[in-house]
Amino acid sequence: MGQKRKRDAPVAVADNLSKLSLKPATTTSFQIIAGSYDRVLHGLRVTVPPSVTIGTGTGTVVNDSTETASFTPLFLFTAHASSIRCLAVSPPSDGNGGTSKRILATSSPDTKINLYHLHTRTNLGTLAPPSASPTTSLVFPSKSTLISTDEAGYIHIFKTRDWSLLSSLHCPTPKPKPGQILTGGGVNSIAVHPSGKLALSVSRHEKMVRMWNLMTGRKAGTLVFPKSIPRLVTGVSGEGLKVVWRPGGKEGYAVMFERGVVLFGVDSVVHGSFTTTPVSKVHQVKFLEVSLGEGREEQELCVLATEDGRVVIYLIPRSDKGKPAVEEEDEEKVKVKEDGEKSEDIKPVLLASITPTTPDKTRIKDFDILPHPSTAQKSKYFLTTANSEGIIRVYSLDFAQIQIGATKKQKTGEKEAETEAVIDVKAEGFAVMAGEYDTNRRITCLTTAEVEDSAAGIVKDENDEEEVEDDDSGSDSGSGSEVDEEEEEEEGEEWGGLGEDEEMK
Repeated sequence: MGQKRKRDAPVAVADNLSKLSLKPATTTSFQIIAGSYDRVLHGLRVTVPPSVTIGTGTGTVVNDSTETASFTPLFLFTAHASSIRCLAVSPPSDGNGGTSKRILATSSPDTKINLYHLHTRTNLGTLAPPSASPTTSLVFPSKSTLISTDEAGYIHIFKTRDWSLLSSLHCPTPKPKPGQILTGGGVNSIAVHPSGKLALSVSRHEKMVRMWNLMTGRKAGTLVFPKSIPRLVTGVSGEGLKVVWRPGGKEGYAVMFERGVVLFGVDSVVHGSFTTTPVSKVHQVKFLEVSLGEGREEQELCVLATEDGRVVIYLIPRSDKGKPAVEEEDEEKVKVKEDGEKSEDIKPVLLASITPTTPDKTRIKDFDILPHPSTAQKSKYFLTTANSEGIIRVYSLDFAQIQIGATKKQKTGEKEAETEAVIDVKAEGFAVMAGEYDTNRRITCLTTAEVEDSAAGIVKDENDEEEVEDDDSGSDSGSGSEVDEEEEEEEGEEWGGLGEDEEMK
């Protein structure tokens, strides 16, 4: 468990930060944090000028403006003794997206989790999980909790108020088949439901999803992946690489495999599966809920990063809940799987494929999507990608430019009855590359966060350290007061889940 200590001196900050001038209100700024194989942690402030216009074309993104986004280094230092594997930023502590109380957590195979104050850029200390195993993923489900997973199969839940260990969950070690030798293991990914009461995890060498009851701190059940999932999607291993909840958690969840994504409903039944075209390995997946076009209702989007340097965006059609699964069809046309599940009813629609204009189309290791800070620009987002060559690119997306036409039928076979519904999509000019930055290092992970102008050149002195520390400890006052020491020691006792603070209600 981590030991709270007095903060160190501020990490390395660029000398030119003190010379930064306030940008006009029309510009948009945010910060990028990236980890690398070289143990170095990058912090960049990117400023996107308002003159960046939308080009034309869906495959090649073009910037018609002579101005591009500017990148200013915020910090650059060696954060770990080995390569940085993953990082996470806590959600805002207030409603305006400020960074005054946000925390950055980083981890590597050195079994330690480093904590930093994102606003003051100071070191908060180090967490040492009791399993002493390399960390595989970090998640901030709320401002009051941090979840880490490791190669030993443990899921550790920490309280950010005092960084005490709230609970530890353990995934059983998979048993090897006859003649099989298992190398390594652990949890690949974990996803917490927006309510903070449930969590899903996928592990190495396991072809299943585990569900955890975060109200009691115990396993709630497992779902073995059905054999009906195509081998083209799952790949050779068949294990889930990443699990994410779909927007709001009301539509279910999704599991990312080696070459594609499988959509599950709230009933854990497969509702759809798809791969990219052409087929390529998938490295990251995220879901969005945005309004497409002018005056249209919100739609669910799935964004994938591929091995061949693309960011592919799919539209996930909503199924009609009021209609039965099969309506006015002959019994011989009803497809029933061997395991008794319903046939897949969701067929994602390709909206756009974003690729850089430069020839170095290497694999996208990670990406993040940040909404425009202005409430008047709800349809605009910023897409930040990092490839294996160390190049960070920022794209400006305007989903209001995407137009969805009427659904039409397309003949898929020789018989007239063999038709398939096709959605007419026009996505010309919805994306533009605002700029790029070469870190000259191999990027492993990336995230983005809002930036405050007041933090541009801030340097805390020793007299202010104690005041900041008190402010942090009180920022989550009441969020963990319902959990006392007796409840933590008693196994199986309810400890309230992860959503007991006011933000999660």
